[in-house]
Amino acid sequence: MAASTSPLQVFEQSLSTVIRLLEEREGDVALRCGHDLPPASWSLLEHLHARGTLRVSQIAACLGVDISSITPRLKALEGSGLIARRRDPSDGRVHLIAITETGSQAVHGLHQARCELLEGLTGDLAPGQISDAAAVLAHVARRLDDQRPHV
Repeated sequence: MAASTSPLQVFEQSLSTVIRLLEEREGDVALRCGHDLPPASWSLLEHLHARGTLRVSQIAACLGVDISSITPRLKALEGSGLIARRRDPSDGRVHLIAITETGSQAVHGLHQARCELLEGLTGDLAPGQISDAAAVLAHVARRLDDQRPHV
């Protein structure tokens, strides 16, 4: 007899599936908001939108990647006018990266497109069910963010 699946296991498996399926649709969602960026670039742009102006080394550390792997994405985002690079006034050798107004509008458009997608998928649920799910996911997101190394 197979062991029963706990609610936490169902939560984890469902969350994993939702993340995977949303990532598969990220290209379509991104096109709906007018910017054809790869998922990793969207993630980087969302990170800057949430965290504000950062050094390249801070961005790489927060995302757990090497600076050399983040630099091409930054250059592409800068070329698209979604981020701006400037010298750090306290250390001219260092660049600070900030999201531009165009970048902020792109992130807003991405979130709006995701909301439209999710609305179509959850329209048959009661508003209380959506509120409960949102509260649980917001709690998990806060806890994960609290545990991440802040550089």
